[in-house]
Amino acid sequence: MRLVFLSIWLACATAAILGVDYGQQFTKSVLLAPGISFEIVLTDEGKRKDLSGMSIRPSGQDIERVFGSRMGSLCTRFPQSCAVGIKSLLGKAIHDPEVSEFLSVHPGVKLIGDDSRNGAIRFDFGLTNQSYQFSVEELFAMNMNEIKSRALSDLDDAHMAQSIVEDVAVSVSPFASPSTRQAYLDGLRLANFSNVLGLVDEGTAVALNYVSNRKFSPEEYNEKPEYHLVYDMGSGSTTATLFTVTPLTNGTIVLELIDAGYDDTFGGELLTKSVYSMISSRFMAAFDLNEDEDLPPKVKARLLEASEKAKIVLTVNTEYQVSIESLYNDRDFKTTITRDNFEEINNDLMERITKPILDTLKNSKVSASDVQSVILNGGSTRVPFVQHHLSVLLGEDKLSKKVNADESCALGTTHRGLKLKTQLEKARDVKVIERSFRSHEIEVDNIKEEAIFERGSVVGQTVKKSMGPVENDKITISLKEDEFLFKSYEVDGLLKKVERLTCRSKEIKELVAYFSLDTNKMFELSGLNFECVPKKSSGGLFNKLMKGSGEAEEDEEAEPIVEETEDSTNSTSASNSTKSEISKTKSRPVSISLPKPSYPHIKPLSRTTKERAANKLKYLNSRDEEKLHLTKVRNILESSCYEMRSFIDEHEETLIQELSDEEVANTRQYVADTIEWLDFDSDDASLKDVQAKITELEGKKSELSEALEISTTDLSYEGIKKLYESSKDIMMRIQHYMLEFGTEISEIRKKYEEAGFDFDKENDKIKMKNLAKGDDRMLTFDKVLTEYKEGVTNIGRLADMEADEFGKIAKRAVWEDYNNVAKGIVNMMGDVMLLETSHRERVDTLNSKLAKFLLRKKQKDEREKKKQLEKEKKTEEEEEDNEDAEFIEEDEPVISTEASSTPASTPTSTGTSETTSVSLEHDEL
Repeated sequence: MRLVFLSIWLACATAAILGVDYGQQFTKSVLLAPGISFEIVLTDEGKRKDLSGMSIRPSGQDIERVFGSRMGSLCTRFPQSCAVGIKSLLGKAIHDPEVSEFLSVHPGVKLIGDDSRNGAIRFDFGLTNQSYQFSVEELFAMNMNEIKSRALSDLDDAHMAQSIVEDVAVSVSPFASPSTRQAYLDGLRLANFSNVLGLVDEGTAVALNYVSNRKFSPEEYNEKPEYHLVYDMGSGSTTATLFTVTPLTNGTIVLELIDAGYDDTFGGELLTKSVYSMISSRFMAAFDLNEDEDLPPKVKARLLEASEKAKIVLTVNTEYQVSIESLYNDRDFKTTITRDNFEEINNDLMERITKPILDTLKNSKVSASDVQSVILNGGSTRVPFVQHHLSVLLGEDKLSKKVNADESCALGTTHRGLKLKTQLEKARDVKVIERSFRSHEIEVDNIKEEAIFERGSVVGQTVKKSMGPVENDKITISLKEDEFLFKSYEVDGLLKKVERLTCRSKEIKELVAYFSLDTNKMFELSGLNFECVPKKSSGGLFNKLMKGSGEAEEDEEAEPIVEETEDSTNSTSASNSTKSEISKTKSRPVSISLPKPSYPHIKPLSRTTKERAANKLKYLNSRDEEKLHLTKVRNILESSCYEMRSFIDEHEETLIQELSDEEVANTRQYVADTIEWLDFDSDDASLKDVQAKITELEGKKSELSEALEISTTDLSYEGIKKLYESSKDIMMRIQHYMLEFGTEISEIRKKYEEAGFDFDKENDKIKMKNLAKGDDRMLTFDKVLTEYKEGVTNIGRLADMEADEFGKIAKRAVWEDYNNVAKGIVNMMGDVMLLETSHRERVDTLNSKLAKFLLRKKQKDEREKKKQLEKEKKTEEEEEDNEDAEFIEEDEPVISTEASSTPASTPTSTGTSETTSVSLEHDEL
């Protein structure tokens, strides 16, 4: 079990975290992994940000997908095939106002509604296969999948990290609706991310990045909150997020999000449209076109492209020269836009610049003077009149540029993802307190609303709410956000289910609901139970909603579900005892399965739809990989063709001498035909077709190379005779080597046999060991030697011919025999060198084995000799002991006679003394 836990921990420790700032116009991604610390995921062109979107066009019987900045001019040439800026469409329906706004800046694009999902948006790219009509979630998933593939490529270069990218965090607008947030989550699942760490509010991400980069002085750790504001003006929207930073005395920094104001349609894209209105009006006038006349999508797309460039240039310059070649009826268009023109046409939008700030200050009851700094984020904050209006409202000294306006959101999103993954809070770290900027209410049976999570509630919590006694068999619970209905649950069969609950006499059965607001700011009905409650506290939400307004003060608040802490477990013993007794008698709640919810707006992707879409994207990814491989092979064929053509041009005169003019011309024409086939007729060619062309081309190149080699080889009669003599000499040397090898092995065999060892056994072991290693040089050498002998025999026949007879043989036939022998010489000499190395190893091994055997034999003989000596010595000692025993037996009667003559009155000690004397005499013997 410990090993399993360690494996899981190591996997988590080495897995990467991908943070993505998915913007309306550009996407920035950051990778965090061992060996990779908050690094930007670069595009294939090495850029730090990429266009948000793709081009999907027909390609033969298939489709071609091109992502990001690789699209180049595809969106102006084929505007109907582009899906860019789709962020504003996530979670939207075909009848929402965002659709018309989107189409106004993306001419040629066709959007259709999905009736099975209440009008969810689908892109129709005009492809014959209707399965290639993609939902916004699918397109978002394609973008995320492409980012993931680039991140995986970066991980391949980092040896400290595993090539795994499953953890992802994505930034979202603070005003994103539940359907929009659900669309993000569905898209990430389709993109094959197994662990979505969280949807991070853009303001939260920038604030976290700001606090993480800021260096606090020791005096600032005073537990006094500072008010700061993130002003984020991107391409599609503008937000103002108010937050406080409180440095605690223990070194922890508390980052608390207070409120956010927003304008969901005011951004850089709206400023681009203002420039477009000027340029298009001048274009209409210059070409005498009616103002009401619809321009072709390509013309609109090119004018919008010029408007975007003009807006960017006017942030730093005072004017911009618009010049578009062959814009309409093969006529060019030119005009000049000044910064004054730009500011004048946007004069009516100036109030919208500061409105998000004023809204958030008003909602949080904080004055502008309390705000210490305004952190600018988003590319549109670089527009001069935007900064001017912010300076007028808050003071120029408060405008802070301490974060990277393009990358801070992506960096902060990745940092927040790390915190959500580890769930660890340590000293001297940044603690994030995130709040909901919207109110979340419920409605029961369409009677009355009640707020479950008020605006400003801390996210990541669950509350328990009593629905009161069950009187009807069915109940409808509706979830709302800022009084907007987005989901309903219709629960039936309650009267039958409540019968399974048994309560005491002083209790009543009530329906209890659990509501959660998670870190993604998703408001959910997370559970329904029947529970027993004391009669005096009964009433519940449903009954109280039916009461008049005069009884509203008696309504009970929703009860938060709080995890048990150490302090709560250390209560008094009497309290614990009471709780224990109550728990013994308290009935277990009856859980109610939640039905599938209904959605008045767009429906999320169903499980079946997700599976089908995931398989479709998987297929498209595999096809893209095949196409990438096919493109590489096509490039190889193309480069080979040009190399072949250059080879023919360089050696044409020599080739004509060896080949006919017709053969050289045919080969040249083959190369030209192959290049033409690649350019015009290979669109539907398979990988097998292209590889076959490469093989055929290589064969023709080999023929030309042989012809060139023939021209530089001495194939004269004298040259052949010389080659034959050299071949025989080499054969003799090889045989000499083999004889030496055999003699040396025979001598070793003789030593083995003389010593009584099994030579064949040890020799076979070496052979088997070499074969196990794939070292079969002797087998291959025999084959090469046989072929070489045949080649030498053929050369010998040529050398034995008369000169006149030799001259009649075709030059290529002579060259083939010559080439076989020449190659054989090279192969033979290489094999001889390898054989010599192998032989030396074999001899060394056999000699080493023999030395060990001899040493062991010597040691064994010495042990046997030692044993024999010890045995002989032991025998001699036994014989000496026997002789001593006989001698003692002969002396014993004398001693007995002397003892018997001793007077009876002699002391006992005298006898002892005599016995000792006899004993000493025995020892001496």
